[in-house]
Amino acid sequence: MHRAAALWIVVFSLLTAAAANAIPISELHENNSSIVPNKTGLRFPVTGIVTSPDSVRSDFNTEVMIQDATGGITLFQAAGIGPFHFNLGDSVTVEGTVTHFNGLTELGTLGGYVLHSTGNFGVDPLVLTCAQVNATLLVSSPDSFPEFNESRLVRINNVTRTAGTWPTTCLGANTTLTIQDASGSTTLFIDKDSEACGSSDPSGPFDVVGLLSQYDTSAPYSTGYQIVPRFKTDIVPLTPGPNFTSSPQAEILDSTTVRITWGTDVASTSLVVYGLTTAYGSAVGDSTPVADHGVLLTGLTPGKLYHYRVASTDAQGTRLSGDFIFVTPSSTPGAMNFYFSKTIDASLAYPDVAQGEVYLLTPVLARIAAATSDISVAVYSFSITPLTNALLAAKDRGVKVRLIMDAGAASTEANRLVAQGIPVITSTYGGNHLSGGIHHNKFFAFDARDADSSNDWVWTGSVNMSDENMADANNGIEIQDYGLAQAYLTEFNEEWGSATDTPSAATSRMGNRKADNTPHHFVINGIDVDLYFSPSDGTESKIVNAIGTADSSVCFSILVLTSDPIADAMRNKFFGIAGFDVRGVFDNSNINQAGSEWPEMSGTGGTSPWNPPADVHADAEAGLIHHKYAIIDQGYPALSPMVVTGSHNWSNAANTENDENTLVFHDARIANLYTQEFAMRYRNSGGLADLQVVGVGDKTLAGGLRLSSPYPNPAAGGAVVEFALPGGVSPGQKMSLKLYDLQGRLVKTLVEGPAVAGPQRVSVRAEDGDGVDLASGVYFLRLEAQGGRLSQKWVVLK
Repeated sequence: MHRAAALWIVVFSLLTAAAANAIPISELHENNSSIVPNKTGLRFPVTGIVTSPDSVRSDFNTEVMIQDATGGITLFQAAGIGPFHFNLGDSVTVEGTVTHFNGLTELGTLGGYVLHSTGNFGVDPLVLTCAQVNATLLVSSPDSFPEFNESRLVRINNVTRTAGTWPTTCLGANTTLTIQDASGSTTLFIDKDSEACGSSDPSGPFDVVGLLSQYDTSAPYSTGYQIVPRFKTDIVPLTPGPNFTSSPQAEILDSTTVRITWGTDVASTSLVVYGLTTAYGSAVGDSTPVADHGVLLTGLTPGKLYHYRVASTDAQGTRLSGDFIFVTPSSTPGAMNFYFSKTIDASLAYPDVAQGEVYLLTPVLARIAAATSDISVAVYSFSITPLTNALLAAKDRGVKVRLIMDAGAASTEANRLVAQGIPVITSTYGGNHLSGGIHHNKFFAFDARDADSSNDWVWTGSVNMSDENMADANNGIEIQDYGLAQAYLTEFNEEWGSATDTPSAATSRMGNRKADNTPHHFVINGIDVDLYFSPSDGTESKIVNAIGTADSSVCFSILVLTSDPIADAMRNKFFGIAGFDVRGVFDNSNINQAGSEWPEMSGTGGTSPWNPPADVHADAEAGLIHHKYAIIDQGYPALSPMVVTGSHNWSNAANTENDENTLVFHDARIANLYTQEFAMRYRNSGGLADLQVVGVGDKTLAGGLRLSSPYPNPAAGGAVVEFALPGGVSPGQKMSLKLYDLQGRLVKTLVEGPAVAGPQRVSVRAEDGDGVDLASGVYFLRLEAQGGRLSQKWVVLK
């Protein structure tokens, strides 16, 4: 007999004797105040039924769950425990040492295994709610912190997926989703090694069975509870209809045509609803039952982000997918798209309405999905699982991916890239940043390394690639331009140390080791654009110079403002030009930091407070003001307005140490887009100034369209409004005069119908369309006629 086999027989006999003394599993889940097991480091035998067998969590290691009448426990041993296999329903006794991994209590260093019986499939899952999963940690007394339900088989009924993409095709990566029931939300974790990875998307409401696991990387280990399904049958759809066998995919055919494809398990009808928002509004379908679906969308607008959902119907019912997105390419290179994470004031649109309330990861993921050759990523933080999944999927289809990130940021997601062969370096690579500073860039260069100059895109802006920063006030920009993409690629290669997939420590240059080696001036689709990288390009002086061109105003929204030169440039304009306006929104959490310009600009302190103070306000909204933008001469098209934006905070560190990028747009339309965003941050923080475009109001637009200010203004009960349409009105032309609230929502329609030339007068009462009195506040009247739009502010007082 082989020596190892003989040894296992001895172990079996010892464990068989110990089985009668097995400790109740629940006792292993009693913790100290750091939520670390009290019995850590001690060895115990346990007896239970296998609820998650071998090969569900790992194809290589032993990583299984067993359960007795008191609770469940995870058994883990690298490379397994000899020739023995844990099957679902086995009754076993195992001895091991109590430990924990990122909060999950485990038995490790497994010393043996006894199989008592097989086919014990009667373990019923414990039915919990999402809220109860999150409350797995119990505090039964000041010195008792048990997690009795950890590693138990549980079931949550009637949940829906609220975040994440279902992994109908498993690409070798774990997937984290958010599910919700009536009690709240929790995490659904689909292991890449499990049968659940690659299961059909339940799309609608479903029940889920799985193991109650935990992933919490820091003490106290009191959060991060998640449900881990084992098999396809652990996902129980509640909506009748065909199951999706593949997620919807958008095939971009040209700038106006997209084909949507997906699969179902049975022949069923095909329907796609789509539009520029999640209200959709358009639909195309085919009633012919098929399992492989394809629907062609035509007549789309180039350079737009579309939302869509698909639906398939059979005799059992209709299955509807979640929301997906695609971006139509520009009809010609030079497209620029601007996105804002928070609300915008559409009443100020002149002429285009800004894209507000955009989840900024969405266009990034769309751009990754559209890449065909290469993606170079230079960011501060990198901690979003769907972003990692998207880059891994890009690599799997042949796209070359490279990543640079800050050395101080969380590295779990970057490690996932490395594990799949994607090269990653941090800010200290090659001896960089030894004197301080951070890699604070936020840009992606797409398809900039191939021979096709027509498909190069850049993404940049203020947002970090972290879940928490996605919830803050930020702006994002994507631009299709070969020259600009090459400039960003040059910067990336300088930091990377080479133009290849392999970085070079010997030639990598970041922070104050970089040179000013990129072009700075571009004309993109007729718009002058400037680009500066920090700290090599003297960005602070460029911002000061931009402020120096201002004739009317500077409006800014900023996380950090500690730069004396920038503040002094605004001071010089404010006190040097009669009527010059300085308006700003500071992030509230940074106004009292050392060196902040807030006390002086607000007139409340500092060595030289402004008197009168600037029209500046501390942010009053939830989350951070994470922007770093200024709008110069907003509302004055004749004064050549511009926007300064990017990753560069207005601080000495950004100017002298950090890796940053800054764009300057010389364009009135882009300035207006940012003004729509600024107006909401400004007003929600207490600002009252009228931010309308000059010439939109009492002054007549080209063609003779005119709208007067309401009188009286402010008003309590009502007001009179005068407007005029120019002569030469064509038959069939329409006009409207409508009242909107500060958020751009329609309050009521005052006039709508055929356009009639000449002056007109209308009375407006301070009530909505149902006759309900308006609340005190700021409202806007908007006149639209003959292709023109004019707005006037009306203040209602009660």
